[in-house]
Amino acid sequence: MYSMSAVGEIEEHVNYLISEKKFKEALDFLNSEIENTLDRGIIALLLYEKAKVTHYMGEHRDSMKYLTESLSLIEEMDDTEFKGEVMFHIASMYMVTGELDKAKKLLERILSILPEDSHFYLAAMHNMGDLYKREGNYEQSLNYFKNCFSKATKYGDNFMAAYASENLAEYYAQEGSVENAIKWLKTSLPFARRAGDNRLVPLIDLVLMMLEGADYEEISKRANEIKTMSLPHAHDVADAFYNYSLLLPKDKAKLLLRDAILIYSEVGNGTMQQKCTERMQKLEAGEH
Repeated sequence: MYSMSAVGEIEEHVNYLISEKKFKEALDFLNSEIENTLDRGIIALLLYEKAKVTHYMGEHRDSMKYLTESLSLIEEMDDTEFKGEVMFHIASMYMVTGELDKAKKLLERILSILPEDSHFYLAAMHNMGDLYKREGNYEQSLNYFKNCFSKATKYGDNFMAAYASENLAEYYAQEGSVENAIKWLKTSLPFARRAGDNRLVPLIDLVLMMLEGADYEEISKRANEIKTMSLPHAHDVADAFYNYSLLLPKDKAKLLLRDAILIYSEVGNGTMQQKCTERMQKLEAGEH
């Protein structure tokens, strides 16, 4: 029987191998771990990890197959907290691959089976906000992020309070409000530090540099430092450039969007690469 700390170590090792683009080694490692356990729940999590690896390999069909297999293993489980956790991971992967309808159904199930003080209930609420944002339903998105922030602070979940407030900053950035974007970023930062989150803290520092007038060379240097930490960190940098470029002078925005397009290409997110390209074209046409 695996402990959850051991599973966490496996996930960390797989993330490292993905960041080094050692995909075959990651799959061999996961297959070996699957062979060494009979625990259906752990196998479900390991299959999710295989789906993540194959996604970054560009093997969409295999990735979807492993997610389906993972979900089927937990359907009959009685442990609703563990079931909700695995469902959350699978839903997150569906969002990464653009399967938004599948993601929404799983997130709705999580919200129906978990208590609202559960971390994965709050995480599902947050991701519903993100999903509605991707669909362009900004009013619903705003409601989910506000509710997530309110409940996360009520129940002392620093991690989710940090992410919900950072997404509120993104919302106000899209609305063109520098003041409110900075306000919510500065709200998010202490929660992220208390949570010990090593992704959001450098991201917020970077965005505050952008919004408080740092020049392109300073921003680029800090961004390159963050990018080298992992593929997810690199994706975060591209997201920051895309989400907050609207608040910057046109020339600086174009430089950062150019960098974001390159990063999205490197990490294999064609959808966001296209969105970034479209925003760049609008800037070049004189829109901002």
